[in-house]
This record gives sequence, structure tokens and C-alpha cells, in this order.
Amino acid sequence: MKNKQFHYFSAMKRICLSLLLVCLSLSGFSNSFYFAWDGIGFATRYNYDLGMSYGAYYYRGVARGLGLGTYEFYQTFNTYYSREVGASTGQSIRAKVQYRFFSPMIVVQLGPRGQSQMYFTGGIGELQSGAEAIQNKWSSTTWSGERYDSTIDFSDNLSKYVVRMGFGFTQFMRLGGNFHLFVNEDFGFLANPIADVSTRQFAGAKTNANQFFMPTYFSIRAGVGLITWSKKKKHPWRIYPGKEED
Repeated sequence: MKNKQFHYFSAMKRICLSLLLVCLSLSGFSNSFYFAWDGIGFATRYNYDLGMSYGAYYYRGVARGLGLGTYEFYQTFNTYYSREVGASTGQSIRAKVQYRFFSPMIVVQLGPRGQSQMYFTGGIGELQSGAEAIQNKWSSTTWSGERYDSTIDFSDNLSKYVVRMGFGFTQFMRLGGNFHLFVNEDFGFLANPIADVSTRQFAGAKTNANQFFMPTYFSIRAGVGLITWSKKKKHPWRIYPGKEED
């Protein structure tokens, strides 16, 4: 399974690089967008604390109002299942992991000015070092058997690769020259869990372990972008494939 995921990750990189070459082969008058950003996010369920994210992406106009590019970023997932805390018998699950995602990107201009845009991404993420994944199980009753309080570190059993789908909205503000400030709202969800939930390890949890390990994240991001050919444009955020007159 891990070999298949590794081959998929390699294939995804080749696809993105091929896409980049296609974009570069387009007319020299096509505008290009380069971005770098930092952000914070939270899981829609089981959120424990803010998950930091940062990255960069690039896309180029391939049709009026349409851009294609690549997207690379780091996302921290910070979740905690604590519904059973306080019970005489139960368990809790804590996960703080970071993945590096790489994927192709489709961007659609919203409105004639292009100041607002929408994007779609889908790609694979690679687990980064320093992951924390802990399960705590306890029982303080005698009728259920021996009393215990155990902590299990399952960070070695985390998924090396995960698949992520996402979309978001971006708003621009002119900064000066070809540079622009931007803010975007990103929604992303995983297509496979960050840990194997088929084992008996999580069977006793009074929740859906699959949902816990497939968090949906909402993030707010801000950064600086470079948009070529935009310095003297009346509408510098428009996406176009060739020379455009305002």
C-alpha cells in the first residue's frame, strides 16, 4: 500500500511539472501569478488548537478567466477526541501531525475585474517528522476487570501519504508595482485517514474514528503575490491567456 502511495506521489509531481511546462509554453503575454503565504486553520470537528500552514503556489492564464498551476504547502492537523474524559472507563485520542502537500491547481476568475477568484486543488501529502499521536485508555472500575491507565504512542503507524481535495476563495488588494496583497479562505478535506482505523485499537471509542482521522479543515491565509504585467493595468487581477487591453 505504501509503495502504491509513493508511486502516486511521484506521479502527481510529474503531472504538476508537466502542467507547469505547458503553462510556460503559452504566449509570453499571458499573466502569471506567484504567491507565498502563512495561515491558521481549525478542524470543523475535534479541533484542539489552531493548525498552522504555509506555502506557495503558481498559476498562469490559459483562457480568459481561467488559470492552471501548481500548489505546494505545509498543513498541521491539530485534533483531540475527549468526549469520554471524566468517565470511569474510556479513552481519548490526540493527534498533531503535519503533511507537505503537492497538487495541480485550477483557478477561476469571479467577476469581470478578477479581484475575487476561486480555486480547486487535489493532490497528495507526505507526512513530516515530529508527529504526535497518542491514545490514552483507562478504567477505574473493578467490575470491568483490572484497573488500568495506559498511554499508547501510535505515531509510527500514521499514514505516510494522504490524499487531499480542496477549494477556496481569494481576494486581492494592490500593493505597488506588480505586487499585491491577498487573503484567501481555504476548505480542505482528506480522502483517506491519517491512521489505520481498521485495527481493534480504536474499536472501543464512542465516536467514529474514521471521521476523527479524516479532518476537514478551514483556514484563513494572507500573503504577498507577484502578478506579471499588472503594474499599469486598470484591472491587474484578471486572468488571460494572451495580450489584453484594459
